[in-house]
Amino acid sequence: MAIVRADALADAHCCPAARVLAVARDEAEELAALAAGADDAARGSDALVSLRAARLMVPPTTLAVGTLRLDRLSRTAARAGRALRLLPREYALLEMLARHAGTTVSHAALRREVFGLPFDPGTNLLAVHVSRVRRALDHGQARPMLLTDRGRGYRLIADGDLPCPAMNTTLLQVHATALG
Repeated sequence: MAIVRADALADAHCCPAARVLAVARDEAEELAALAAGADDAARGSDALVSLRAARLMVPPTTLAVGTLRLDRLSRTAARAGRALRLLPREYALLEMLARHAGTTVSHAALRREVFGLPFDPGTNLLAVHVSRVRRALDHGQARPMLLTDRGRGYRLIADGDLPCPAMNTTLLQVHATALG
């Protein structure tokens, strides 16, 4: 979270993952800050600025990846309007993947965050849960959203996104070169 003066907003984009609250002197400066990419803008007393900052720090109650919607309060999920029947651990797995949508989440990170295991138990516990989530998530859909990055982890992608074919080609070429 970054709280910056509206006239210094250009300097605040050094950390794109940060939420930015711009403190403005007047309405024009407030509008300019929002147009420049601030998450919120406030003017007035310190109390008002503090309230707006606190609101920005609360994580959103819903999470969306393509047509997948997760409600973090009721711990329910739906894809394309169809409710997914998930057990609590399966929901936790899907939520973690949704929080990191588009990137591969390692086996170790999933075991640690979802199952509370700081080590590899040498079982297929994670694979079984991923299989159940995949069955619920991708059933009746044209394209899968939950992908396996072999040897690395799992990745959740939006419905229209496709896995990077260039990466797969490169991996196959490297593998073929190593064998040949």
